[in-house]
Amino acid sequence: METYKIKYLPVALKDLNDIIDYLAITLCNKKAALDFIDALNLSVSRLYSFPYSCRLYQSQSLLNSEYRVLPVENYLVFYVILENVVEIRRIVYARVNLDAMLSIKKEDQY
Repeated sequence: METYKIKYLPVALKDLNDIIDYLAITLCNKKAALDFIDALNLSVSRLYSFPYSCRLYQSQSLLNSEYRVLPVENYLVFYVILENVVEIRRIVYARVNLDAMLSIKKEDQY
């Protein structure tokens, strides 16, 4: 069985930090923040072996990559598969304008 590498783009790490700050600081709920991190780690860990197990994202506009979406609690993890790398591009609240969030600028990729 092939194992894939997991790579978070800087914009995805910023998304994650913003989510944790919102849960822990704005909502004053550190337990919710820790629970989210645990749920995210567990869900993402499945992608090491089964990156194609999540559904394809059907965008309203054309995207330059084939995005897959992994639901984690009230959030969606968007990723692409590039050879043997699962590249996590965004982690967003499920009720935002998803097509706008997936328009990743070149400087956010590296």
